[in-house]
Amino acid sequence: MYRIIVRTCDAVSSLHGAARPFGLSKRETIETCFRSLLNAVERFPHSVHIVADRISDGLRDFFRSYPVTMTEGSFGNDESLRTSLRLALGYDRSDWIYFCEDDYLHAPHAFEWTNDLIEHRESILLTRSRRGLRRFIPNDHRRRLHTMPLVIHLPDYPDRYKPRERTPSYLFVSQYCHWRQVTNTTFSFLLQGSTVHTYRSALERASHGADDGLLSRAIYAGDRFQGRALCLSPVPGVATHMHEHTMTPLVDWKRIKDARAGTL
Repeated sequence: MYRIIVRTCDAVSSLHGAARPFGLSKRETIETCFRSLLNAVERFPHSVHIVADRISDGLRDFFRSYPVTMTEGSFGNDESLRTSLRLALGYDRSDWIYFCEDDYLHAPHAFEWTNDLIEHRESILLTRSRRGLRRFIPNDHRRRLHTMPLVIHLPDYPDRYKPRERTPSYLFVSQYCHWRQVTNTTFSFLLQGSTVHTYRSALERASHGADDGLLSRAIYAGDRFQGRALCLSPVPGVATHMHEHTMTPLVDWKRIKDARAGTL
């Protein structure tokens, strides 16, 4: 079961003043992204919970037209993160929980590709132990990266390809795409309920100041894996953060946006 927790607020256009692509307003961005998310996950068992922070009457009516549960309040960014975490801790440990901010546009195949990785993670992630890896990967994880906690970050951020940002990482291949190990994310990511419990303390600390840098340093493995989770991002990406400078490359996002405008 996929448990989707969407944090939304249309009171602020953008936390950092970044321009939206395609001339969209914040309200248009939220509605288009939400439609794309429902379209992507509709083939799989799921539930959707909206954490609504100071939303307008129009946006409230929009969400109420769909089969979702909604928690409303005047939270602020930090408290909306903690509210999402409390919701996630109430789900079964076997569920896959998607913490999703309201401005991520999803490709129609986003969950198809993601579900393929989850279902076949043993064969996809199985890694032969080599001498060069032995000082980084503990004995109980050699050959078994698939047993490590797994976090999935659906976009492919373009800054990872800049010379100063490139880092060595594992690369895997599944039926549909490649999956690259990444060491930092925003607060939009997918993980199993058991992994939420494992890293509960780190998630709680990161909610103060909405510190995604702390989140990434505390949870994700880099070249050392002890006590960390393996975080993977698809190449090409299956979602994009809807700011002009963060768009996932090599995908026709305008076509996907146009297909979801006013649908469902």
